[in-house]
Amino acid sequence: MDNTTPLITDSNNEKITAENTLQNQIKAIKRSADEPLYYIYVNHEQCFFQVLVNDIPVYRYFIDGGMMSPIILNNYITHSGKQTITYRLYPQTKRTYGEGFNILTPYTKFDVKLYVRNNADTVNSFENQKLLLTHHAATKTDGKSFIGEGKDYYEYSIPFEAKVPYNLKVLDDSKDLTKIDHKELLKKVETAYQYFWDILNKKKQDEYFRLGFASNISQINSEYLDKDQIQNAINDELLVFNNPSFKLEPLANYTMKLYGHGKIVCLEQTSEDLRLKKRWAIWGKYKTSEGETRVNFTRLYLYIPKGKDTFEIL
Repeated sequence: MDNTTPLITDSNNEKITAENTLQNQIKAIKRSADEPLYYIYVNHEQCFFQVLVNDIPVYRYFIDGGMMSPIILNNYITHSGKQTITYRLYPQTKRTYGEGFNILTPYTKFDVKLYVRNNADTVNSFENQKLLLTHHAATKTDGKSFIGEGKDYYEYSIPFEAKVPYNLKVLDDSKDLTKIDHKELLKKVETAYQYFWDILNKKKQDEYFRLGFASNISQINSEYLDKDQIQNAINDELLVFNNPSFKLEPLANYTMKLYGHGKIVCLEQTSEDLRLKKRWAIWGKYKTSEGETRVNFTRLYLYIPKGKDTFEIL
């Protein structure tokens, strides 16, 4: 690979631009009468948490209070067969009322309910949802105290079987990044992230949508997105280009993380600020029409297909 070759490339069959990405994404829609959508509801107390599917982060929760919304799992269920849900618990260091905790307490609680419903059934989908499993975080022999009491971290994985009408075995044909020297990989990832940071900073929309096209297609197929949902997703992505107040933060204070059983790499923030903890390294701030300051984080998971030396975006 020569020095002029960017470290992030694509394998698209067509030339993708900002102008034609919507049309090409719509062309990739594949709907069926049976569209299993897998999701979990969690009930937690005295802990913050992160949820991973097949060793890929899908959700983080570092705020006080409970949550009612489901966590959709499909985007990282790439094919039918055995899947894994992993939850990682952290001490609830900050609370709205009362002091926080530096360790997980005997009253730490984490319950999971896994459901599946047919997304194609727009009328009776929720009424016909099926509860696949219920999980309660383990307790000590007293049957009450959380088994991870006194620790600053606890992790547990739950296996389950999924049946989906698509096959997205991208990572099956990718390189094991754990076999690359750590320093060499870090340098390569840093260069790739800087390249992508520059794309955003210089408002190169065509490059952005071209490199992320395959990733968007995977999400369209796995989450059964329709035309309106695709348009809304593109509108969200355009914020970093069209909002004149948006400004990227410097690419700094990060650590390299491997996910997907060593097939995926990313840069993650090292900040202990709960607003930034476990967030992606590329982010920026912007003003809303009401004058409020908000933040936008750019997900960038990278992998290397077998036979290539450059990254592609998962």
